[in-house]
Amino acid sequence: MGIKQHRRRLASGEERIYIYEVSDEQRRSVGVVTSSSSDSVSPPFYRVEEKNRIVAALQADSSLLVIGEPGCGKTTLLDSVAVALAEVGFPLATINPATPKQILLSIASQLGAETESIEGKALAVTGLMEAIADFLSENTAFLLIDDAHRLSVSIRCWLEELHNGGQPMLLAASRPPAKDIFLKLPRIELQPLSHRQIREIMEQAARELGIELSAAQLAQLQQRCGGNPMLAKRVVREEYLGLEESSPDHTQWVDGTPFLIAGLMVFTIVRFIGLGLNSTSLYLIGGLVDVTVGIVRLLLFSLPKKSVRLGR
Repeated sequence: MGIKQHRRRLASGEERIYIYEVSDEQRRSVGVVTSSSSDSVSPPFYRVEEKNRIVAALQADSSLLVIGEPGCGKTTLLDSVAVALAEVGFPLATINPATPKQILLSIASQLGAETESIEGKALAVTGLMEAIADFLSENTAFLLIDDAHRLSVSIRCWLEELHNGGQPMLLAASRPPAKDIFLKLPRIELQPLSHRQIREIMEQAARELGIELSAAQLAQLQQRCGGNPMLAKRVVREEYLGLEESSPDHTQWVDGTPFLIAGLMVFTIVRFIGLGLNSTSLYLIGGLVDVTVGIVRLLLFSLPKKSVRLGR
């Protein structure tokens, strides 16, 4: 019987410490401690529905892929899922991108799998893969992998073999490549947070910095966030530092396809009106605009495409 800690530092500077009570039969989470550079209270967790759905899917031996733009809350969601699974007594390993051997050593250490041979020699990458696979085949445990799009090909292929064998896992990625393990997992795409939730995050970020923002300032800053909680904190800090407004770097944009279709319908109606009124001018104008829009559409679709991604 012993106590083991798993530390994880987030991009925001917040450090989370998972405390496990380790026995021969299981590891059970007995608490989670959150610390940061300030004594502020963490903002509310806004992905409860997604967390509950993921936890239920994993307990049903299903795997999932969480997709979302950087800063949308994937890491926070994975941490919440890890706490929920550990609280009910499931062994798990949380993984961040690193070298293949570092990843495998981290998994083995968290799960309690062998890292040495019978002779006492440290296992190489292949030996670690086999030892972890053997442990997972005999025990119910979960793999939670953040920034999975940064994993090496060898680790992704190994994860694909585990998945084919029925191992439940949760991957989170921003615009993962459309191949191997990413094609096989059902996915959940994280939607932008609501205006109210983003405003709450911005108000708390302002309180932590000791500044007050008016409703007009919050509304102006909110336009640069696109429902992204990380960007919400960043724009408040930029306002605090007096930095000039930069172009938004979120990827939540309005789809212009309906407007294009509506425009085509309008010009088609103009053609029919011209035909009905026997107006050659209206008929020709509608026809010319239809042809022009059609040519532009063909040219746009013929441009070279970027590599296929599963995300936005």
